[in-house]
Amino acid sequence: MTKAVISFVTQEEAANIRIISDDERNLDSLGSVKTSFIFGDTAYFRVYSDDPDRVFAVTTDGTLTSLGTFSEDVSDEIISFVTDTSATPDKPVTSISSYEWLGTSLGGIQKDGLFSLSVSSVSPADGLIGTAAVSYRTVYRLFGLKLAKKTRSTYPVTVYAGVVNV
Repeated sequence: MTKAVISFVTQEEAANIRIISDDERNLDSLGSVKTSFIFGDTAYFRVYSDDPDRVFAVTTDGTLTSLGTFSEDVSDEIISFVTDTSATPDKPVTSISSYEWLGTSLGGIQKDGLFSLSVSSVSPADGLIGTAAVSYRTVYRLFGLKLAKKTRSTYPVTVYAGVVNV
């Protein structure tokens, strides 16, 4: 049985793109997350971007399908403000639903761009640092990759994602 191991790459200048395997959709029959895929499987992955409607992806093997744009609620991501009044979350933030300081409070937290959160009243430069659990909403483009049949026992598949220039 052939197994494919999928890796992801992005445009170098596209620092605001994040690609991750969709662990909610990539489950085996026992409910465990798959780390490799066989012929006929569809491997799902998400591409987070500041403009998911302009995201494209290409692959070294298989058939790639864009399945649309979806939103997701991220709960209690741990974000630290150490050397600056801003910090970078794992995914683009469309709106903040809540936050809780885990120790020292640096004041209010607000969205300061899709990939940046900032504190409002105290600067880490003033000698204070802080960590918060932040819940927010994000959006992503979902792709499905259906793998082709191979004669090798294992093989790599690379997915490249970028943003279409308008």
